[in-house]
Amino acid sequence: MSQFFSHPLPAVIILLGALVFFHELGHYVVGRLSGIAVEVFSIGFGPPIFGFTHKGTAYRLSWIPLGGYVKFAGSHPSEEVPPELPGIAFRDASLPKRALTVLAGPVANFILAVLVYTVLGMDGVQHPPAIVGEVIEGSPAEAAGVQFGDRITRIGDKKVETWRHIEESISTSPGKQLAVTVDRNGEAKTLTLTPMTVQTRDGAGRSVTIGRAGVALGRLPAIVAVTQGFGAARRAGIDTGDKVTAVMVGEQWTPVGSFPEFVALLEKALPPAPAATGSEAKPEDVPIIGGEKAAAYAALLKAMSGKGANGPGVQIAVRVQASVPPKDDPDDGKPPAKNTPVAAAGPERTLALDAGPLMAQKRPLTKRSVLTALGIADGQLTVADATDGAKGVLKTGDVMRTWNGAEVKDLYALREQLIANDKATVKIGVLREQVPFEVDVPMKPVDVQKPEGKAVIYQLPVLFWGQPEEPPPLIEKYSNPLLALGYGVRETIAQTGELVKNVTSLITGDIPLKALGGPMLIAKVAGDSARRGWQTFLGAMALISVNLGLLNLFPIPVLDGGQLVLMGVEGLKRGPLKEASIENFQKVGFAMILALVVLATYNDLSRFWKSMLESVVGIFQ
Repeated sequence: MSQFFSHPLPAVIILLGALVFFHELGHYVVGRLSGIAVEVFSIGFGPPIFGFTHKGTAYRLSWIPLGGYVKFAGSHPSEEVPPELPGIAFRDASLPKRALTVLAGPVANFILAVLVYTVLGMDGVQHPPAIVGEVIEGSPAEAAGVQFGDRITRIGDKKVETWRHIEESISTSPGKQLAVTVDRNGEAKTLTLTPMTVQTRDGAGRSVTIGRAGVALGRLPAIVAVTQGFGAARRAGIDTGDKVTAVMVGEQWTPVGSFPEFVALLEKALPPAPAATGSEAKPEDVPIIGGEKAAAYAALLKAMSGKGANGPGVQIAVRVQASVPPKDDPDDGKPPAKNTPVAAAGPERTLALDAGPLMAQKRPLTKRSVLTALGIADGQLTVADATDGAKGVLKTGDVMRTWNGAEVKDLYALREQLIANDKATVKIGVLREQVPFEVDVPMKPVDVQKPEGKAVIYQLPVLFWGQPEEPPPLIEKYSNPLLALGYGVRETIAQTGELVKNVTSLITGDIPLKALGGPMLIAKVAGDSARRGWQTFLGAMALISVNLGLLNLFPIPVLDGGQLVLMGVEGLKRGPLKEASIENFQKVGFAMILALVVLATYNDLSRFWKSMLESVVGIFQ
């Protein structure tokens, strides 16, 4: 049943049905309270599927689920109120009552949005926490001293609670010096950060200038790729794809949750750095990690023979496990690719890691110094599996180094290259079994809809070992209904403001007309949101309800806003308008709406005709 409702067709019927019902219910309730006779209350257009009549009013559910209407008796001067209907003709009601009746439809949509957001607030809204998961090398955040695990509590004079607050403050402050307060292990620190200035396009297609700090929410898992055949990691028996699960610090195993934690624990496990006296360290100055009392690991932690500049060989006990390769993103609504590896995680292995190369590094250790010392990569650019045209060209264990000759240090740099790429084939430099070379990799063309219209993007058909993992979300939950209602009102106002901004940009040309969507776009949003769960579906319903309410207030003939304009003119004139003037106004409105419908439908067909056909066919399979 859930699969049935996740298809666009039933999902959009349910979504639009709820929106139209509330909209028309607003007109109906206020009209009846104003004493106006109602002839028909219909959800949908065209011939009725079924209906009934109660006290002279016909209630219908009709075949075309793209709207609805309430027909008030006596709306046209030539119409009379049927004798069986209670109430007066619409034209005979006072101007304020008629205006309130027309206004009630859009207002009902805003009320629906408030109610939906209130329900979501009581259920609990998930927000990514304001905790730094990755600091990008060479970024303003790294220069400012931001570290993994920092909880950002304040930026400037603004309190920070969620990751969205960080994005809003940073993106709106390009080139501005910001005081950033972080909570680091329970201690408050204030750092100075200046976001870099970046020219890009937002989700609506507008050209914008934003600030970027170089921090990411996702944290890299402690999955490694071996890059040196004779490095410390290889000598210890670590293989590409192994996940470090624990490090022995003192005589205790400490679990590892991410790569930055792995780096921090390695430093804790090291003996103190020898004093810079110029004399060689003595063996007794460098204890064996794990302690002499750890008899079970005595053989494992036996000092390696020979002495170096840092004293005798020292080993760190680590536990590793063959990790489960990543699979295709389940949120795309498609099953994982058939050739995606599905090997289960192997048993944990306890290994002895030569600490000598680490001891030669400057303290505190950094991710870069650990990678260099141990002869490993962090797994984020290490191929776990390749599909489509990249199958056989890229192999499991390949470590990506360059993209068309440009160095690629991390997934974020790779993302920038992918966004800018318009080539069907890309020359990628990799390290395979410690040997560097370049390969020509065929990309995967994918049709997408951008604000400026349909476009082809080229995806890299590769799954990497070290996919960033997000921390547990922060739950914003209101058990008090009044507080939840306040949340619903705030979210509705915020969404209304964003919509006004987008519509203004559409009118001024900052957003191209190709971004305009119609029923097919709504169907896609409905189907995609239903597939992700009822909370996402309700969120999409609230957003579209705000859209419907606001757009109906536009002063376009035929829409509620157009009728309010006519009533405003009538009020200024202090008398009814000529019937011919009203009809001409309505004709102009009908032409405008028809043009918008044609444009939106054309845009939808250019975007989704193929996927929509597949979905409609699939619903009956």
